[in-house]
Amino acid sequence: MEYKHIPVMLAEVIEYLKVRVGGFYIDCTLGGGGYTKAIASIVGENGKVFAVDVDALAIKNQKSIIKSAGLKNIELIQGNFKDLKKIIKEKNKKNLKFNGVVLDLGLSSAQLDDRNRGISFKYLNAPLDMAFGDSGDGVTEDIINYYSERDLERIIKEYGEERFARRIAGNIAKERVKTPIKTVGDLVEIINFSIPKRFQTKNISPATRTFQALRIETNKELESLKLVLPQAVKLLKKGGKLVVVSYHSLEDKIVKNYFKDQSKECICLKEVIVCDCNYLPDLKILTKKPIAPTAIEININNRARSAKMRVAEKIK
Repeated sequence: MEYKHIPVMLAEVIEYLKVRVGGFYIDCTLGGGGYTKAIASIVGENGKVFAVDVDALAIKNQKSIIKSAGLKNIELIQGNFKDLKKIIKEKNKKNLKFNGVVLDLGLSSAQLDDRNRGISFKYLNAPLDMAFGDSGDGVTEDIINYYSERDLERIIKEYGEERFARRIAGNIAKERVKTPIKTVGDLVEIINFSIPKRFQTKNISPATRTFQALRIETNKELESLKLVLPQAVKLLKKGGKLVVVSYHSLEDKIVKNYFKDQSKECICLKEVIVCDCNYLPDLKILTKKPIAPTAIEININNRARSAKMRVAEKIK
């Protein structure tokens, strides 16, 4: 299938990255290539963009598109950004430091619209495989059918922030004893039954929060985010920018707390009255509050509505 995706806050990302001619950048989430191609068109033949994606489909599609566009300053890398330092080192033989790193943590439209995956709940016959990579190993199906009821409740409550997590987990446990839960439709039916009608809304599927939770668990998304942030900072040169676009509160909280922790100007104990640590933080926060898409962008691309962008600069 064709890998289509509208990049979110493209102009803002380019502005905050301070993309310049001859610069070197990393796009940790290639997807539909929106950020990568925009950056590559600015840096020119003396610059370079290393574009990473765990999804083989994204790499395959962009390879042909980039070739036809004549962009020779893009290095495509299939891999998980949680291993960023390692996979960049394999391609970055000169051990260069980078002017900027960007992560868009959202799902691509192509992934949501792929009938062979179970990431979206609109294709009821799709298998329960929410993996971003080309795994095809039924990881999500195994989570649903073999995790303990208590673990399912925890995942749905913590990662989906679902108030009816206990009821959903309980009904999953009951139904899987009768017959394994195999398809998106099987799971959606259980979720719909578990959430009282008075708490269901017309515009938002009752399955939204549970599917988010299972996708996060399948791909270890929060763990991967925690791992990639310090690696990205280490790859930046002094003055380099780290731009992160997130789509739900769990991701945003991780980014916010990491930026806050790494921008502390004092690490003295609380008992110390006058600071004498002479500590120089790694980062300077450039966005006191997260940047949100404009109303115009949301009108054009509704999937951008929950996006938040945070930016920090490496200062040492």
